[in-house]
Amino acid sequence: MALELNPEIEFVDSGSIVHFRSRRLYALGVGHLFTSRFNLIVGRKTDCDMGFKGGRDRDEIVACRAAACQVAGSEISNLTVLHQVHSGHAVVVEADGVGRGGMSKEDVLADADGMVTEEPGAALMILTADCVPVLIFDPEGRVGALHAGWRGAVAGIARNTVALMMERFGSEPGRLIAVLGPAIRSCCFEVGDEVADEFARAANEIGRTEQEFIAEIRGRAHVDLPGFVAADLAAGLDRKNIIDSGLCTSCLKDYFYSYRRDGRLVGSHGAMIAIGG
Repeated sequence: MALELNPEIEFVDSGSIVHFRSRRLYALGVGHLFTSRFNLIVGRKTDCDMGFKGGRDRDEIVACRAAACQVAGSEISNLTVLHQVHSGHAVVVEADGVGRGGMSKEDVLADADGMVTEEPGAALMILTADCVPVLIFDPEGRVGALHAGWRGAVAGIARNTVALMMERFGSEPGRLIAVLGPAIRSCCFEVGDEVADEFARAANEIGRTEQEFIAEIRGRAHVDLPGFVAADLAAGLDRKNIIDSGLCTSCLKDYFYSYRRDGRLVGSHGAMIAIGG
């Protein structure tokens, strides 16, 4: 399938790591990126796996993470990673938590799916292979990142992460900018009745209808996971400040890993956002 980009998203080959970024965040000087499944080393296309669960050598993964940090204007020593558990729980990254999980899966920050910080130099990274990664920028110098699988989405991880920024930092939701990265789309996200029912319930909770997020395709229910996450964010954020990449990880095999498509976890993408030190 051909790569068709939202005009607000651009494809970048930095010479070390091939990635996507938000034109608006880049123009604001915000270090961030959404990695693809490959990078370029001395002109040769190679796998780029940002997670430790796909079976690749640890040093290769750390090298990919270091290259991504460089693009985002940070250092791998400041890279902070969660143990993602498909929840609605978000945490604050304090000074002593910066750098946890960046170089080892044994040192992850916490069991959670969202994190926020105002620590100078901190870089936050979410790992995905179909779930929705969201990067959040507050012009007052704070950032957030969250991982929304279907369980986390219906548990409110998007609104909970925003609420934590408001509670701890006094962030004004109307000024926040949120960017949704590559994720499985409704074209490919077929679900059973139990999951469809969960989305119907969650849609009602945020004042929306299930028809907005659930469609029948060839007699089976398909869910618009990014659409639901965007709607959950829109309860507080200005809609024009919610940017969806529109990229489907399952459709675009040449660019992305997909747990649903491949039937197993063969690699993970990284969604990273950093605060200048």
